[in-house]
This record gives sequence, C-alpha cells and structure tokens, in this order.
Amino acid sequence: MRKKFILLLLTACLGLGTAGVHAAEEGGNQGSGSKSLKEAFSELAIIPYDYQGKAFIQGRKTDIGGDYEVVQRNGRVLVPIRLMGYLAEHTTGTNQGYWNIVWNAKTPDDVLLQNLSLKRTVKFKVDSTTMLLNGKSVKLDVPPQMIGGRVMLPLRDAATALGKRIDWLDGLILIGDAAIDLKNPQTLAAKDSIRTQLTDRRKRVDYEKLSTPLTQFGNDAYYLKTVYLDNGASLEEQLFRLTGSKKATRIQVPGKPVFHSGKRIGDVFYYVSTVNNQAYLYAYDLEKQQPQKIASLGDWRPEDGWLSDVRKWDNDLFVNLHVGDLTMGGDTLYRVKNGALQEVLSAKDFVGAVKDRDTLYYTDFRFMTEMANNLSQLDMNTGEESLLGEPGYAYGVARSVEENGGVGFRSDSTLVLKDGVLYAIGFNDSDSKDPNSVYRIDTTGRTHKRLATGASRFWLIGERMYVLDGSSGRLMQTGLDGGETAAAVSSRRISQIRLYENAFYYTAFNGNELELFRFDPAAGKETKLASLAPGASADTTFEVNKSGVYYVSQGYEPGIYHIAADGKQRRLTKDAVDQFVLTESGMLYTLVYKEGVYSVK
Repeated sequence: MRKKFILLLLTACLGLGTAGVHAAEEGGNQGSGSKSLKEAFSELAIIPYDYQGKAFIQGRKTDIGGDYEVVQRNGRVLVPIRLMGYLAEHTTGTNQGYWNIVWNAKTPDDVLLQNLSLKRTVKFKVDSTTMLLNGKSVKLDVPPQMIGGRVMLPLRDAATALGKRIDWLDGLILIGDAAIDLKNPQTLAAKDSIRTQLTDRRKRVDYEKLSTPLTQFGNDAYYLKTVYLDNGASLEEQLFRLTGSKKATRIQVPGKPVFHSGKRIGDVFYYVSTVNNQAYLYAYDLEKQQPQKIASLGDWRPEDGWLSDVRKWDNDLFVNLHVGDLTMGGDTLYRVKNGALQEVLSAKDFVGAVKDRDTLYYTDFRFMTEMANNLSQLDMNTGEESLLGEPGYAYGVARSVEENGGVGFRSDSTLVLKDGVLYAIGFNDSDSKDPNSVYRIDTTGRTHKRLATGASRFWLIGERMYVLDGSSGRLMQTGLDGGETAAAVSSRRISQIRLYENAFYYTAFNGNELELFRFDPAAGKETKLASLAPGASADTTFEVNKSGVYYVSQGYEPGIYHIAADGKQRRLTKDAVDQFVLTESGMLYTLVYKEGVYSVK
C-alpha cells in the first residue's frame, strides 16, 4: 500500500505538463454534460502552473517527492517518461486494467505505453512528430525529446492518447475524465482556495521532528517523539506532557519504554518497558502523573513482537503479546496475577473475545492456515477448550471474491454474547459462493442459525439486530431470531458508519456531496446533520464523542471540523492535519507543515 501511495504522489507531477501555455486554445467547457470544479474535485489531478511540489489527487492534497523536471519547448510542455508511466497506471478507472510503460536502454528513442485490458497501445519515438495509437498514426504538436538523459514526452498529446481531458483555469491545470464547466459559479468559488493550498511553499515537518499524539487527560495532552540514535541504528521513544500554552515537559520513566503500542483504560495508560534486559508491563497513572510497574513479561521482549492488547475482565487484567511478524507470528493471552503473567491460551490472531464468568469465547483469524473451525470456548478454571459453531464454518471473518478470481479476507472483531448465545459474522469455508452472514451460535453444541445474509457488519441494540448490507450498503434490521430483514433507514448507500450511545452516525453521497446523518433506533428517526467539506470521499473517516462528530478534511478547505447534535458545523482549524486522535477531552493532533502537538474541543 505504501508503494501505491508513493506512486500516486509521483503521478501528480504529470499534471504540471498540462501547462497553461495552451490556455488560448482551450476555451471554457460548458453544457449539461459538464461538472463544476467543486463537483469533479474528487476525480481530478490538479497542479498549479506556479508549481511548488504539491498537488490535489482525487480530492486529497499531497506533497510530491522526486527530482523530476518538467520542460517547456516551443510553447509546449514535456514530462519524463516515468512520470507519464505513473499517470497512465493511476488514472485509469476501476477494473480497467493497468497501464505499463516499456522502455529499453538498447532502443532508448522508443517508448511504449500499453493497457491490455483496454486493448490500447501508444508508441512514441524521440524526435518524431507522430505517435502510433493502436497502430494508427497521429500527428503531435511537438516531438518527444531526449533531455538530460531522459526521454521527455509531450504531455498534452500523451494524455490525449490515454483518453484524458486537460483544462487550464486561472493558473490551475486540471487533468481527468470529466468535462469541467470553467465558468460555473462553484468553479470560480473554489479555484482561489485550491490555488492557495497548492502554492504553499512550506515543506513537510522532517520525520526526525515528528510527534505522535497519544491521549488527553483534562488539560494535559500526551504525545511521544521518536529519537534516532547512533546514526539511525537505534531509536528511543520519549513521552511528553503539554498543558495549555505552557512548554511541553518530558516525562521520565524507567528503562527503555515503547509507547506507540500502549493502551489506555480509564485513567491509566499501559505500556511496556525494558529495564536491565527484562521487559515489564507498566501503568502510567494520568491523574497522579506517575508510572507503576505492573508485571514482568517473562521471556518476551519488545524486539520479539509487540503489545497487541490490554483489557480488563471482571477486574482482572489481561495482556495479549504478539511474537514474530504478521504472517508467521502469533498471539498469546495472559492474565496478570501477583506481578507475573499466567498463560491463558495461544492463537494465530485473536479477533473477537467475550468473557462470561469463567468461560472465554473467542475467534482465531488463521489467515495462513485453515480458516474454518476457529470459534472456541475455554473453561478458564480447567483449561479445557472446545469448538463451537457448525463444522467447516469460519467466524469473525469476512470473505471477498474478486472478479479475477482472487480471494480476500478481513477480520471482524464483533463477537456478541446475549442470553446465552453468540452472534458473529461467518461463512461456509468449503463453499466459495457462500455469502458472509450473521449467525446465532449455540454455546452448548456445534449448531448455528443464519440470521442475515450478505452482511458486512452488524450491531445488537435491545431486541433488534442492525446489519450493514455488503451489496447495497444499506442499513437493515431484523429480530434476534432472524426472519425477514427490512430497511432501517432510506435507500442511500452508506460510506462510513459509527455507533455511539445506541445511535448510528453515517455518511452517504447525495450526488457529489458527502452528507452526515444520525439515526436513532429507539425513535426510528433519521436526521441529516450536515454536508462535509469539499473533497470529502467515501474514505473520509469521522469520530464521535459526547460533544458531537469530528472529522478531518484533506481537501481545499483543510482542517478539523466539528458537527454538533443540532447539525451546526464549525471549522476548528484551517491547516493541513497530519495525525489525530479523539478523546473525551477533545481532538489531539499534529500538522503537516508545522511542528508541535495541538488540541481543540
């Protein structure tokens, strides 16, 4: 994923090739089939002619790495072949294949761009005024050239060959598939904000100066800094506390701590630290502002893996320690007793777990081995384990089958125990066409009942079950015994959804605009709260606490936004946000172009 993200950033560079030197040739795109810049913002690549290394790519502002040079010759703009390759690969539509770039040092004057799915091939030759589009000769405004040892392609003609539109708007270069109405009032209203963001000359905060927000307690904000030692050969995590406008102070704790995997429970922040070559679980009391040693971690070391989880069940503290990497490693659950660890059980990857007195129910996500038969119950007094659920079924796991035949899996941690029965998402592992469904699972034998077919997520509220349908994206409801499902709200397709204090908050598109809704199951009432800031996409996440909804915009009106219960929306910050965490005290965050840790309510 990191590789794809980097390629996307580099792709943005190509937008510079659609420079405004051709503005006189363009003219305004208008008509019923065109969109305003605001409507098409999430579909475009946008670069300013006064290029500062920043771009908007499909609604998100990105900083572009690399030393790729864009050249103007004879009133035309040329870009390096590799940048054109990135543009070709990352601007095709969904399920439209991939663009490949072919260049051979033995024939350095020849360039080939090819998409097998679209059955489209484009050939360029240095100093040639024609290109071959699927074998047909097409005249070029300016030939490709070898400049500084790189093959430079005429972006206008290359983009046309790839089926892309290019528009110039008052210093902005727009690349995409949509026709843009350059005179639309929404276009004119958006362009200045977009240009302001893209001509920002600030550089990202250096990675050695980055801070990571952890949590808040009252007026105190806690964050960590990673200090690189011995020329990067080792590192040290340092904990800081910031109170209001005062200068942050470093919190000295014993040993070599690891804070980034810590877990807060109530007023205590749990983390691990190595003291004299022995690893311990520590608890930092946020109210008393002091650390306390909780338990020795035995032979386990932070370099062996990581702290996966810390939780409390019936006033007992449990620790989940991972050993190894994600693929070959595994989890071990321990109970903390008298300053030491008591092993409870081991698994590949604990997904969901629920405890009822002396019985622990859990699902194991065994993505490298057999997926099925992964729901178990453990008698914590005797250590006896037994399988639950129908043989051959996998629970706490959702399966997806791609069009090319590939199969993907994701874990689902929702495991609910109610009135002596379990509820979980699952599927028949031996039937590749069996859909993900919610099952009611008997805790006294190996039987279950299918309640809702095609579910991607589910929630239990009172005597009703609410299901997010994986196909339609609609929120449905049914009884705890199953039966026919019915729509809980309107037919809109939900993008992101959260449950907070028995009320659903979710986003859905109305045309090109992403809107936030609240649904109260008790009253059966759906309320539209607000429209999100321009550039909000299906991936735009939000968080909820007692004061309302918070979300971060990466579009041309960046910052943190708050939406109250009455739908009133406030823009709390007006700069690009990097990392953020929501607590009951408010939002703790860092900025992309400015050092420091900040908080807002």
